[in-house]
Amino acid sequence: MFIDITLAVTPQILQRVQAGHRSAHSGHVGTHFDVMDKTFPLEYTRRSGLFFDVSGIRDRDIQVTDISMEAVQEGMFVGFYTGFMEETGYGTPAYFKDHPQLSEELIHALVRKQISIIGVDCAGIRRGKEHTPADQ
Repeated sequence: MFIDITLAVTPQILQRVQAGHRSAHSGHVGTHFDVMDKTFPLEYTRRSGLFFDVSGIRDRDIQVTDISMEAVQEGMFVGFYTGFMEETGYGTPAYFKDHPQLSEELIHALVRKQISIIGVDCAGIRRGKEHTPADQ
């Protein structure tokens, strides 16, 4: 089954994001890839994958024990549905600053499984100063 996970960015959404987040002016808007080591093979845009519903987790990081690591296979896309965008709205200050995040342990476990992409429906897999190092 093919599932399109793109987010349509309307002029209203673009205006709200640009007013509240500096990276929006450099193309960091809507569905995008934060790329590790500045390379991204185009075949990564079509992957077998899994989505994990972690929408009930709000008071702590998302942990390895919150998902089925046994189901994760090398080369997969692994996505996390947090539901946060529906709660806060895309591009709001809360969307960028208060979003759920993956634990360091979970990120490392996924990397050890040699997956191709981690996907989230929020601003990143980690917040603040930890965002860019986690992407790498």
